[in-house]
Amino acid sequence: MYYYLKGTIVEQGENYIVIDVGGIGYQVLVMHPQDFPLFELVLVYVAHIVREDEEYFVGFKDLQEKKVFNQLISVKGIGPRTALTALRGISIDEFIACIQNEDIKRLKKLEGIGPKAASQIILDLKGSLSDFGVISSKTTKKTMNKNQEEAMQGLKVLGFKVKEIEECFERINDDSLTTEEYIRTGLRMLRK
Repeated sequence: MYYYLKGTIVEQGENYIVIDVGGIGYQVLVMHPQDFPLFELVLVYVAHIVREDEEYFVGFKDLQEKKVFNQLISVKGIGPRTALTALRGISIDEFIACIQNEDIKRLKKLEGIGPKAASQIILDLKGSLSDFGVISSKTTKKTMNKNQEEAMQGLKVLGFKVKEIEECFERINDDSLTTEEYIRTGLRMLRK
């Protein structure tokens, strides 16, 4: 399974980017192409969607965005393209707030989401997004750098508890590691 692509953004379209990874260009559907600056080396979290008649990548700027998307496509009647289109019209924090506050009215305004789908989204996701929106404040210490915070989110997605991840990071003396290096090192330490 693909987890992320790391490379240079060589093209931005209306709803996609093209990322050059080792000389191979991957077209990736995204919510907001402008979040991925042209001609810069970036790490794009991806979901690899495979259907009977098509295969494509959906890209995300962070793990929270990816997790919300994966939760949304688990809702009955919501496919990847519908989820992507809907999430283009709302911030991730606002979407989570809509679920938590059962704001059907706001969800109905999203492209591709009618009253029935809005109700189904709230029914299926209510409670499952309770730990969202607080990732940056509750689960990371102020002393953590950006790479540590991203690694924290990645390890959390893999099922590790916040406390054990924080304890693990406190034992890593090198603050200059990349996100991937923190994840790899963290996995080695947490699986012992």
